[in-house]
Order: sequence, then structure tokens, then C-alpha cells
Amino acid sequence: MTVVFCHGLEGSPQGKKAQALRAAGLDVVAPDFTGQDLAARVATLLPVLAAHPGCTLVGSSYGGLAALCGAILHTRAGGRIRGLVLCAPALLRSEPPADVTGLAPPCPTICIHGRRDALIPVDLVEAWAARHANVALELRDDEHVLANSLDRIVAAAAQFESQAQRE
Repeated sequence: MTVVFCHGLEGSPQGKKAQALRAAGLDVVAPDFTGQDLAARVATLLPVLAAHPGCTLVGSSYGGLAALCGAILHTRAGGRIRGLVLCAPALLRSEPPADVTGLAPPCPTICIHGRRDALIPVDLVEAWAARHANVALELRDDEHVLANSLDRIVAAAAQFESQAQRE
């Protein structure tokens, strides 16, 4: 099975989260979204999801919002996502296509968020998670980049991948 990783605004496909996922032995596909707005990121992501049916999707910050929107649109078109791991998702951004998707995760979702996140308010993420029964919110003693939570991000992605192997 494949993990598709969506980096944030200041991240890259070779950033620390992608490196940690690869170092754990996961098969990672990480499109390059550098310089793209949300609509362009989702347009880039959708063919990747189609090429990797049943993947685990991991997104960080703005990439978390892109992953969520991409998962919603992909499943509406008949595709399947095994699970979502959202790392400090930029849920406060309201731009196409986030403004029309409803931001309801279409699959089991683990949301990892830092209690000391200065960019994405914790209460916003808590309220979003509370509205969706398939979201497990994990608040960590960390900041927005979740540098101290790489092990948990990897474990969350691996959790969905190990479920795939048992099925």
C-alpha cells in the first residue's frame, strides 16, 4: 500500500515528515505543490489518488487542507481512501474547493495538532473534530510544525497501512 504525502506551504516533498515516513519503510508518494494555491494542489492531487487506490493520505498544514479536500472529491467520484492523517490542518482557510466541500472527512481520520500551534487555533480544530465522528483528534505538546511528533505521525500512517495488510 502507498502513503500519499501532501506538504505544507513552506514544506516540500523531501521535508522532515516525508523523510520520516520513508525512513519507517513506508512507500511514500509526495507530489510537489510548491507555489500552488489550494485549487491547484487539489487538481495535482486527484490524479495521484486515482493512481493509488485505497492509499493512506497524510497532509501537513495547508497540505492537510489539500489532503482533506482531495479525499472528499476523490471519494465523491467513486474513489477510496483508506485513512487520513491530518497534521495541524489549515482548516481556517476558506478558498476553493474548501469553501464548498463541507470539510467532512470521507474516511477514518487521525488529526494530530500541537497545543502550542500559533498558526491554526486549537479550538478551531477541536470544534471541527467534534463535528465528525470518524475523526480522532490527538493534541500534542508541540507547535505548528509538529517537529516533536514525527514518531506519532509515522505511527498513525503505519496504523492505516497495517490495517490494509490484515484485510
